[in-house]
Amino acid sequence: MAYEDPQIVQEWLDALIELDVKVKKMFGCYCLYCDNQAVGWIYDSVMSLREVGLDYLPDDIKRPGKDDKIQELVIPLDYVKADWLPKAVQDTADIRKAQA
Repeated sequence: MAYEDPQIVQEWLDALIELDVKVKKMFGCYCLYCDNQAVGWIYDSVMSLREVGLDYLPDDIKRPGKDDKIQELVIPLDYVKADWLPKAVQDTADIRKAQA
């Protein structure tokens, strides 16, 4: 499996520049960490953010069903500059940290 184009990964990271984020190559994707919490993946030009119940995301971001094996929100590259994206990544990290 080929890893995502580094320019696309950098575009996502640039959108999150104000946060403590990093990526690590893993399983053909890039695992996204915020404040040392695994919050999602970058692959095929999308960011897959772990589902933690954020209620302010746009309606077209499809939420997984409670019985779905994969509990992640698939965020298209179209949202890379969305105002809510850094907050969503930080909130996901904070919620996951509180759940640990």
